[in-house]
Amino acid sequence: MTFEHVFADLGGIPTGRLADPQALSGLLLSAANAAGMNAAGPPTVLTGPQGVAAVLVCHGGHVALHAVPAAGLCFADVAGIAAAHPQRGLDVIIKRLGARQVRTDARRRGPVLPPPNPIRSEEAS
Repeated sequence: MTFEHVFADLGGIPTGRLADPQALSGLLLSAANAAGMNAAGPPTVLTGPQGVAAVLVCHGGHVALHAVPAAGLCFADVAGIAAAHPQRGLDVIIKRLGARQVRTDARRRGPVLPPPNPIRSEEAS
């Protein structure tokens, strides 16, 4: 089984879009829906002196945001099993936040396999 994991560093976001817990909750739900994932519970949005943390745990994945509203910065993270489409969820986040700067990356996650046996590799030479 593999997971698709997409994430983005977002900048130039209007402060109000990152400081509204209710709007961020709705954004998490919209992103999960776009990715084809079902929420395992309600979204959680926590604010504190270091910014905002928002997460939606889904069956087979998650949608998470870490933001500093005053700086217009947000780190977005969407992961789901291979049947999901996390990139679609990330696209919703980028569009709805109105980020002016976007840097994205993606990884396929899967089982951790042991390294090859070096003795057997040397024997084969």
